[in-house]
Amino acid sequence: MDFRDFEHKAPLQRIWDGMIPIELQLASADAIELLASAVLPEPFQTFYLLVPRVSYFPFMCTQIKERWLDPMFSISGSRTPGNSVIKESEMWFEYRGQALKWHYPVGLLYDMLVADVVGGQPELPWGLTLHVRKFPATKLEADFIRNGSTKKVMDLAKSDQMQFLDGLETHSFEKYFAIRSIIIPSQDARPPVSARGGGTAAGRTVPKAIPLKFYMQTMSAPEENERAVTAGAARQPDMSQFHVAQFPVPLMREGSAELTTLADAFKLCYEITGQNDDAFVGNCVCLSQGICVPWETPISWLADNLFYADCFLHLVVVGV
Repeated sequence: MDFRDFEHKAPLQRIWDGMIPIELQLASADAIELLASAVLPEPFQTFYLLVPRVSYFPFMCTQIKERWLDPMFSISGSRTPGNSVIKESEMWFEYRGQALKWHYPVGLLYDMLVADVVGGQPELPWGLTLHVRKFPATKLEADFIRNGSTKKVMDLAKSDQMQFLDGLETHSFEKYFAIRSIIIPSQDARPPVSARGGGTAAGRTVPKAIPLKFYMQTMSAPEENERAVTAGAARQPDMSQFHVAQFPVPLMREGSAELTTLADAFKLCYEITGQNDDAFVGNCVCLSQGICVPWETPISWLADNLFYADCFLHLVVVGV
């Protein structure tokens, strides 16, 4: 590994190491059905775990079952671990009445839903309810946007595919990064305009476009949130409040040698034009991996450093 590779890997390692502490409680209805009581036996009322931001909740289900549910059933005498009626494929998670999407990265869900995350007052640990559901299917889609085909993913050997999944499930940076480097070779900081259509620059691959998704919080809110605001409580974000927009963003500005910035990508995606476009963007904050990203950041840098495991750049936009 040369110095450039080490320098590129350092931010990825820090993003990879990002964790969210989670406090889990079993849904009362499930506890009553399984244990004939809404009160769980000591010391199983609550289960704590650290979940990687880049991971997905289905990867946590085995750990939750083996370290929390099975021992609880064994001690209570209601179920033995071998005969437990709990199936990992049927588990799902809830936050304040909202079912969490299993195919959304954990960090993305947290950035979207946790109140006051922009204001620096995040909810930690993140309190979730467990109900007693598979690996994200968006990796092929991201590869097609980035490279113009799904060849890089489809050509992965089965052993590489298994290593990629194992790297996610065991949170092994070395295993994951080795395969990620095949799918997403790092780019030069400023590829030439002639390479905009895809190809190589200084021996490195230049993507056709950057696969990204904006999750923009709309101004409307459910009635219960309006009542909470009237009562002086903080408005609680709701999944239904977010408009999801996907757009293949070019690495370079149209007809220019300048790199596409985050603000450029946002305006392209939402077709924001006119004299007040900068003011509109300036009244919003963009979050990725829990970081408030400056609007002038080049998309190429974000593409190299803040991608999630599905190879998409997930960007949460909220008003300030």
